[in-house]
Amino acid sequence: MSDDFSGVDWQSARYDDKKFTPGDPYEVARLGKRISDTAKLIQEQATKLHNLVDGNGWDSDAGREFTKKTAETVGLLTKSHKRYAAAGAALGSSVPDEPIADQARGNWATALHHAQNLVRTALKKAKAADADGSNYQKQIDQHPGPDDHPDKQKLKRQKDAADGDLDAAKKDLRHALEYRDAQAGYAKAAIRDALDHDGLKDPKHHWWDNWKDWVAEIGHWAGAIAGVLCVLALLLSWVPILGEVLGALALLASVVALVCDTVSALDGKGTWLDVAIDAIGVLSFGAGRILGTTAKEAAIAARGSSALKQFLTLRELGVSAKVAAKSAEALTGVKAGKIGEALAKGPSSLLPRMRSIVKESLDFKAYANDVRVAVTKAAEDDGILAKGKLPKLGELSDSAFKGMAHSANRLYLASQTLPTAAGILNLSPLESWEPSTLEPNFFDGLKHTPGLGANGIPFYNGHLKVSGG
Repeated sequence: MSDDFSGVDWQSARYDDKKFTPGDPYEVARLGKRISDTAKLIQEQATKLHNLVDGNGWDSDAGREFTKKTAETVGLLTKSHKRYAAAGAALGSSVPDEPIADQARGNWATALHHAQNLVRTALKKAKAADADGSNYQKQIDQHPGPDDHPDKQKLKRQKDAADGDLDAAKKDLRHALEYRDAQAGYAKAAIRDALDHDGLKDPKHHWWDNWKDWVAEIGHWAGAIAGVLCVLALLLSWVPILGEVLGALALLASVVALVCDTVSALDGKGTWLDVAIDAIGVLSFGAGRILGTTAKEAAIAARGSSALKQFLTLRELGVSAKVAAKSAEALTGVKAGKIGEALAKGPSSLLPRMRSIVKESLDFKAYANDVRVAVTKAAEDDGILAKGKLPKLGELSDSAFKGMAHSANRLYLASQTLPTAAGILNLSPLESWEPSTLEPNFFDGLKHTPGLGANGIPFYNGHLKVSGG
C-alpha cells in the first residue's frame, strides 16, 4: 500500500482489512497452544522412554541394543520437542488483555492483537478527521462570501486542522503497520532458526516426489494451450492446411488436459466437473469433424443441384450440352466429381456417422489424414456431367440440401464454440502473473457446491466438493 493511503475510504475502513492488519490473534494463540501442548507431550514421552532403560536389568546384548535404539529415539524426540517448542513460543498461546509496549518483542498472537488495537485507534481518528474535513470543505464551497470573508477564513483554518489530524492518523497507521511487519519478522525468524538448527534433517526430496503437482500443472497449461488453439482453429478453419493443423494440435492438447485433470480428480486436487468439461471439449472435435464434413458435402450437393438445374434450363432453351455444361459450371463454381454422388445419395444419408462421435473424437489417424489430404490433395477436374454420376430427377431436392448445409454449419459452430468457451471459462490462474481476465475461473462457485465439486474415489478419498470450500 502507498505511504499516503490513497484510495482508502476512511468511513468504511476496518482494522482487519487485508491492507491493514488481517488475521485473528485468538486463532493464532489457539494454534500456538496446540503446538506448545504437542511439544510438552513429546518431552513427556521422551522422559518416560529414557527412564524406561535408565536402571538395572539391561546388562545383556539385547538390553544394550535396546538401550542404544532407545537413546537414538529419545534424541530425535528431544530435537522434535525443540522444533515444536520454538514454534509454539513464537506464535504464543494467549492474548493479554492489557496493552504492551511497542518496543517489546513478544509472540505473534500478542503482537498482532496490539497492532490491531493501534490500527483501530488510528482509523477512529482518521474517520473523524475525514468527516470533519469533508464537512468544512462543503461549507466552504457553499459559502456565498469572498475568499477573505472572516467566516470563510475560519472554515479554512478548521479544514486545515482536520487535514492535519488526518495526516497524524496516517502517521499512526504507518507506525502500526511497521510494528506489525517487524513482529511478524521476529516470529518468522525464530521458527526458521529452530528448523535450521534443531538437528533434525528433513528427508531429501526428488522431483518425482511431487509428480501429482506436476500432473496438475501440465493439465493446466495443456488446457490453456488447447483454448488458444481451439479459438485459432475456429477463426482460421477456412484456411487450407492451417485449419486442419490447428484442429489436430488443439485435439492433442485437449486430450492431454483431460488425462491430467482425470488424475488430479482421482487424487482430489481437481474435480470431476473439470473432467466433464474436458471430455465435452474432446468429444466436440469428433462432432465438429462430422458436422463440418456434412456441411461441406451438403453445400457441394446444393451447388451441384443448382448447376444441374442451370444445365437443364439451358438445354430446354436449345443450348448444346457442352455449352450448357460449361455455362453451368462457370455460373455456380462447381467442378467436382463427387457432386453427382452427393446428389444421388440424398440429404438423409449425409449424417451416417453421428453415432460414432466418440470414435471420431479420438481417431488421431483420421486427423493426421485430414492434414495429409489438405496438403497433398489436388482439385478434382471431372465435370458435373461425369458419366454414371447423374441422379434421377426425382431424387433432386435443392432446398433440402441448402437447409442441411445451413443447419450443419450452425451445429458445427455450436459444437466448437460452446465447449471451447466452457473450457476457457473454467481456467484459473496458476501463477501470479497470469491474467485473471483471461482465466476467469467461472465455475469455481459450482466446485464449492456439494456434488458438483466432487472429486476423489467414493469410499476411499472422495469428497463432495473441492477442498477449501
